Amino acid sequence: MAFDLTIKYAGEGGEGVISAGDFTMRAASNLGYEVVTFKSFPAEIKGGYALSQVRMSDEKILSQGDGFNILVAFNGEAYEVNKPLLKPGTVLIWDGPEGGDFQPDIEELEKNGVYVYAVPMSKIAREEVGAYITKNVVAMAATFELFGFPIEVLKEEIVKKFSKKGQDIVDLNFKAVEAGVNYVRENIKKIDPYKVPGKLPKKDVIILEGNQAIALGAAVAGVKVYAAYPITPATTVGNYLSPLILKTGGFVYQSEDEISSMAVVIGASFAGVKAMTATSGPGISLMQELIGLASMTELPAVIVDVQRGGPSTGMPTKHEQADLFAAALGGHGDDQRIVIAPKNVEENFYLTIEAFNLAEKYQLPVIMLTDGSLSLRAEAIPTPDIKKIKENLVERPTLRKDNVKPEDLDKIFRYQITENGISPFFAPEESPKPYTATGLEHGENSYPRTTPKERTEMMDKRFRKIQNVEDENPHLVEWDLGDLQEGEKADLAIVAWGLTASIAQEAVKRLREKGYKIAALYPKILYPVPVKALEKLATMADKILVPEASYLGHFARFMKMFTNIPQTKIVQYNIYRGEPFIPAEIEGKALELLGEKVEA
Repeated sequence: MAFDLTIKYAGEGGEGVISAGDFTMRAASNLGYEVVTFKSFPAEIKGGYALSQVRMSDEKILSQGDGFNILVAFNGEAYEVNKPLLKPGTVLIWDGPEGGDFQPDIEELEKNGVYVYAVPMSKIAREEVGAYITKNVVAMAATFELFGFPIEVLKEEIVKKFSKKGQDIVDLNFKAVEAGVNYVRENIKKIDPYKVPGKLPKKDVIILEGNQAIALGAAVAGVKVYAAYPITPATTVGNYLSPLILKTGGFVYQSEDEISSMAVVIGASFAGVKAMTATSGPGISLMQELIGLASMTELPAVIVDVQRGGPSTGMPTKHEQADLFAAALGGHGDDQRIVIAPKNVEENFYLTIEAFNLAEKYQLPVIMLTDGSLSLRAEAIPTPDIKKIKENLVERPTLRKDNVKPEDLDKIFRYQITENGISPFFAPEESPKPYTATGLEHGENSYPRTTPKERTEMMDKRFRKIQNVEDENPHLVEWDLGDLQEGEKADLAIVAWGLTASIAQEAVKRLREKGYKIAALYPKILYPVPVKALEKLATMADKILVPEASYLGHFARFMKMFTNIPQTKIVQYNIYRGEPFIPAEIEGKALELLGEKVEA
């Protein structure tokens, strides 16, 4: 039977809850286990409820799971928030029996099948270690000892984390580790069934957070200019990317606002280099006019939108996927852009590279939609083959003075009307002929033009660039048909995108284990809408379930708007609570559509 264990640390922001999860995740990965994290923290600088959840398994993990096996509650709020989730068979480790700020109803919990362990982490940190700040290390050490993690793995991670701060800091944390371990050995009798089986064969993996994967992908793609204004939860893209880009002779610019950061990206692209920015919902709103300028001037640009709960300031640190309308249709007039979305950390890396390839190939802005939960999610992913990736990078076909014959100059124009709509690109410094790049409508030679004929020709030309994106990039539509045979009807179809797709994958797996035939589609390209794939899916089932973390269900509405699928076939399932779906919710909704009675 597969090993699958989820540990949740919960408490107040500033108590080291997030760090505890990070240490546990890295320790589990070093033992050879698959890992996926889920983190949530308040918008306040300090205080407020925070959590860090680590799921580990000896098999591939698709999502954060339905809940936890072990809850480590740092304070009373963490206990109260999670008390309804303490199901039979779960474990509670709490800050007691003295020194904490709460007292759980142990008799009631144990009667309901919950295993309860008291570990006075606050008291141990204050009195035995002499530093309250080590409370999270005491809690981790106790947890590791209880569930069979090798303590040496935790110590190795402490050395990696704190050695730069000096041996005294390392020794202080070691003291906290020993105190937590000794308390468990001397005071607790283990009664629960959970135990980490032991070390697995070492895998060739790297551990990345979502935003870190974006930064690494951009560096591998060859980005030379990064400009952005700090905004939660996108800021760390720039934090991770800055040292990478500077090593390659690139340029990092913290602009005064999102408008100017987009202007810098356009200017850099006009000069002939790869450029990007990262922002969140309010920033996308501000950038819209300049995204339209990139479309009109046909300049490649990559914009990462780490979605958060809106509208307005909304919920800066919470999950949502409600920026699709803005990303695809937010500009005034009819402009051209491509919108893509990764479903996990590994795709954050590879789709960032894909975003640059698409921008360079089609000479337009590409917006990549991630979200607050995916930005913080950490995974151990197979180490990428950087050399192979670089061999397949798309570079724009730039015309220069030295590669254009003088007699051909009269036939070449920057906005030349071509069969596929993609025109020659000129780099200003070495351009074979002068041209202008403004927001005005123009003719082939770039000069402003507003005649009906030229307007129609240029609009048609620009839209031809994106009309075949689905056909030319089939890898951007992920099919998951299980054991369905050609022409066989499915019991239900499911369409999901972004982080929700990774959660839907696990729900689909469970449904198939129950004997249902499920046809699933996880589009990485959201706009232009992959109409052919969606309409093909619609022939496979009578109902299509579309779960989305937004009130309106943006992609489901795109399906109704852009395809010929009967609207009665499309079943929207929307949440907007600031947290992602859990697999059980999508599974339950699917079972409801399949006619099964589902317990609340």
